[in-house]
Amino acid sequence: MKLEHIAFDVAEPDKFIEWWCRNLGFRRSKPGSAFILDDSGIMGLEIYRTGETPKAPEYAKLNSMTLHIAFVSEDVKRDAERLVEAGATLEQLNIDNPQFHMAMLRDPWGVPIQLCKRANSIFF
Repeated sequence: MKLEHIAFDVAEPDKFIEWWCRNLGFRRSKPGSAFILDDSGIMGLEIYRTGETPKAPEYAKLNSMTLHIAFVSEDVKRDAERLVEAGATLEQLNIDNPQFHMAMLRDPWGVPIQLCKRANSIFF
């Protein structure tokens, strides 16, 4: 089976979508859609606020290793600094190992974002 999307219930879906599109290279699948696609156009996220729960999950209270969205980065330090300037919070930066650079951040809604640069892909 092919992965289609991952869904996130967030407090401010429109602001979330705007931030992720502006800072992480996503784009809406169509105007006004709750679906955003990464720059490959293959992987997507659904961003919404459901009426089925009293409030959105508090992602900031989760350990970032419990849930995070990982991105390939050519320059982890530079991308982490850029995201912090845009409102993200840096939790960890590890660029000492030449085989694996990693940063863990949280977006303004507390959703963990991992930036990775690997000498060897974990998939191919």
